[in-house]
Amino acid sequence: MNCKDCQAHSIRPQIADVFGFQVPTSTYYLHRGHTWAVLEAAGQVRVGLDAFSQKILGPADEVKLPEIGKVYYQDHLCMALLREGYKASIEAPVDGTIEAINPKVRQRPGLIHEDPYGEGWLFRVKPTNLQQNLENLFYGESNVTWIEQESQRLFYLMNTTIGATLPSGGNILDDVYGHYPQLGWRRLVKEFLLTNLTQNWKKRS
Repeated sequence: MNCKDCQAHSIRPQIADVFGFQVPTSTYYLHRGHTWAVLEAAGQVRVGLDAFSQKILGPADEVKLPEIGKVYYQDHLCMALLREGYKASIEAPVDGTIEAINPKVRQRPGLIHEDPYGEGWLFRVKPTNLQQNLENLFYGESNVTWIEQESQRLFYLMNTTIGATLPSGGNILDDVYGHYPQLGWRRLVKEFLLTNLTQNWKKRS
């Protein structure tokens, strides 16, 4: 691990609790597809998945990370998680070229679930359109407001589909899909991870 890696692992956001979901209120930008982006030294952006995604999908069996050197664009699919034969495609939070991946999560995908804002980071990008991209992301207290809205959408889905209500204490349990598979893997992925998916896959100028 070089010093840049050490610096990356030392960046920890301030955290707020929203119905049991850990929500960063500093440093980390959130994308509507439940990825996060954090600015690092040398102009790089580190990317991961937020705690909301991990709590609803549960721990992955496998992670398909992007290839180094590949170029991706905000809202386009860049990687995937797999669990029990089901696939969850993930949207890129920023435009850029993949410069590094986290080999630890390839070896142990459960890290993404265990430590989504730390050791479970996914890859680093050299951004190409950062300022415009950041304007499309949530940050600070807006992260909390948005996760509150996402939580309410989840509660409504659980109540109308399976009759489940918010547990006493107000916190949603970990691994929603694992406890309530009748919600449907594809439905959860479509509702919460692919809300910005670009239909025509057109590159931006």
